[in-house]
Amino acid sequence: MRFRLAFISLAFSTSVLAACSGTSASSSNESSATESSTTTELIATTSSVTTTTAKLPLSGKVIAIDAGHNGGNFAHSAEINQLVDAGNGVTKACDTSGTASNDGYAEYEFTLSVAKDLQAQLEAQGATVVMVRTDSAGWGPCITRRAEIGNDAHADIAISIHGDGNNAAGTRGFHVLVPQTTNVNAAIAPASNRFGTLLRDSFVTTGMPVSNYLGTNGIMPRGDLGGLNLSTVPKVFIECGNMRNATDASMMRSGTFQQSAATAIDAAIVQFLS
Repeated sequence: MRFRLAFISLAFSTSVLAACSGTSASSSNESSATESSTTTELIATTSSVTTTTAKLPLSGKVIAIDAGHNGGNFAHSAEINQLVDAGNGVTKACDTSGTASNDGYAEYEFTLSVAKDLQAQLEAQGATVVMVRTDSAGWGPCITRRAEIGNDAHADIAISIHGDGNNAAGTRGFHVLVPQTTNVNAAIAPASNRFGTLLRDSFVTTGMPVSNYLGTNGIMPRGDLGGLNLSTVPKVFIECGNMRNATDASMMRSGTFQQSAATAIDAAIVQFLS
């Protein structure tokens, strides 16, 4: 009997120990699982990276580009010679045919090439670009409509691109035309003049010298240009060089110069709108 009781007691003790041992193992496994889960969550949290897209410098800005003249103007003399309001109490011709180099490279070709290069650069920087013309197939538009396009778009800045045609010997270089402070739209003069100065400073990087025959240090206020008088947004004209000067004309015909001209204008616009 004593032997039987001892055996039962021993068996009971063994069962209890086994049960205790089993409970301890289960708790340990649960603890390890919890720690493992926590560690995984921590790694997932710390490895998460927030990425942001950099804002383009001209996002939300509107720029109007007016490529001077047009390819069909020569064949539509009656239309472009009709008189329209120039905004200063007088009337002027709707548009003109523009100039050309001595070997026949037309101003309207040059202006559109620079305008398209500029458009591409501005759009790459986030701007909305409004083009007065995108080809050289038509005539005009009139100076009234050219100004109206920028006004209707509520452009932050408008620029009209040209090449000059002065026949006097030795005359060369670029100049920027800005509204007079007594202009009919005098409200746009301060901003236009500030942009004009930035543009002058930027355009010298093209290698084209500042004009030696018009303006002062490359800046020339004008009160007779309908494109400036009729504009309600800041606006300037740039004569990128004298197409009647062989040296200037050679540069202006070059795609490299046209690209650098667009880059210089783009840089001035970014600086002005920053």
